[in-house]
Amino acid sequence: MVGTWINVGAVLLGSLVGLLVGRRIPEGITRSVTVGVGLATLVVGTKLAIGTENPLVLLLALLLGGGLGTWLRIEERLGHLGEASERLFPAGMKGTIPQGFVAATLLFCVGPMAVLGAIRDGVYGDWQILGLKSIMDGISSIGLVAGLGPGVFLSAASVLLYQGGISLVARWAIAPGVGTTLAPSPALLEFNAVGGAVLLALSLKLLGVRDLKVGNLLPALGLAPLLGWAFARLG
Repeated sequence: MVGTWINVGAVLLGSLVGLLVGRRIPEGITRSVTVGVGLATLVVGTKLAIGTENPLVLLLALLLGGGLGTWLRIEERLGHLGEASERLFPAGMKGTIPQGFVAATLLFCVGPMAVLGAIRDGVYGDWQILGLKSIMDGISSIGLVAGLGPGVFLSAASVLLYQGGISLVARWAIAPGVGTTLAPSPALLEFNAVGGAVLLALSLKLLGVRDLKVGNLLPALGLAPLLGWAFARLG
């Protein structure tokens, strides 16, 4: 759970900075940091994606998962979820503690980096992805506190419970199956590869190359281990 604790610390630190000097940080600096995170995400995603042992599994998971996600309109629904949180509170309550908490919780907990990063942290103790996410969340929390108030501080508890819970479940349910072997199972290997491809899509969005609907690819993370296991049995 090292990555989750780093993420929690980043949210708290960013919230503190936002409370003190959030409105005075130049937009150019924020954009430069986002580009840096995008490039690092590109490298990590590429490293994971090329680890696939069966490119057909990778392709099928992305095609089927992306198609399912598009049919379910996951990206659109996630966007509506954020908009709905704004409407939960009357206009006179804008910037209150509840609004800041809800908005920040949705931003920090919904997305492929939270899920994939928490699983890798739990299984391998690898907190690279959550480290990148921590930088992004820290930057975002600065602006959120400046605009919505101190309720953003409380979202750190949501990050701890959500990502920490996923990491603990992964450690108990998946890590024992990995054991001490150097080579992960085909199912876990393809999960990592598809997760890398999703991170590649996210990096293109962060870099402003193309606004891909990354949320629609989330079902691919569930299909990847199933397809990896099935192809391994057939082989």
